[in-house]
Amino acid sequence: MAGSYQDVDTESEMDEDTQANLCCPHPLSAALSIIGFPCWLTSIRTIEQNEQAAVMTWGQYRGSIVEPGLQIINPCGVELRKISTARQTLDIQNLKCTDARGSPIFVSGNVVYRIYSAKKAKVDVKDATKYLHEQSPMVLRRVCAKFPYESSSGPSLRGGRGSMEDHVVGNELRKELQTVVHDAGIEVIKCDLTDLSYAPEIAAAMLQKQQAEAMIEARELVVQSAVDISSAAIRRMREKGHQLTPQGEERIIGNLLTVICGDRGVQTTLPV
Repeated sequence: MAGSYQDVDTESEMDEDTQANLCCPHPLSAALSIIGFPCWLTSIRTIEQNEQAAVMTWGQYRGSIVEPGLQIINPCGVELRKISTARQTLDIQNLKCTDARGSPIFVSGNVVYRIYSAKKAKVDVKDATKYLHEQSPMVLRRVCAKFPYESSSGPSLRGGRGSMEDHVVGNELRKELQTVVHDAGIEVIKCDLTDLSYAPEIAAAMLQKQQAEAMIEARELVVQSAVDISSAAIRRMREKGHQLTPQGEERIIGNLLTVICGDRGVQTTLPV
């Protein structure tokens, strides 16, 4: 029956809700409840699972109920401001911003959060959920401006490298957002990008750039492999006892490189 309440400490940061006296939260409430004793018949309140309540007495915060169950509360001048502590999600859809290289992009994200403090959510801010909805896009723009759309040498918004770098953006986003919404009593559990694309005005140009970069990377891989194959072939021929002149080695290597690196079918030629 007894609830957990917490006193207000005006000299501290009030990071945690504090215990208060429910039956006698204020002298005026106590006096009125004694005069109108039958009003205690309406003093029983229910706090559901995953629910907290900030207790306001004559407009002043007196503590928070943090345990579920039946609570006996002085009925005179007392108001309960309830919040849900269950996990919730926030979707940020098609937010236009720029990456670290100044390229305009559209990004979407998902935030998993919960409210952990009735006092902060119902007293320190007017609407904790609205506060999160308004702050999240600004934080997302700021974090996106720190990373390139994609990169082969470090963390990027696109990720997909299969390493710890894939979580760098999400961790940075969660950290930045947690700092902003801490005063609203919100804990950011997880924050991820769900969709990412270039803005239409540069999408075609960036697609050509991606195709060119992919072709260059493929060519570099082919040439490197061709050199390794040619060197291995010469080495194997020597191990088999074949005597090769420098001119012969150059001809074999040249032919192998031509066959492997060429993008067309091989045409046989004979010296005349």
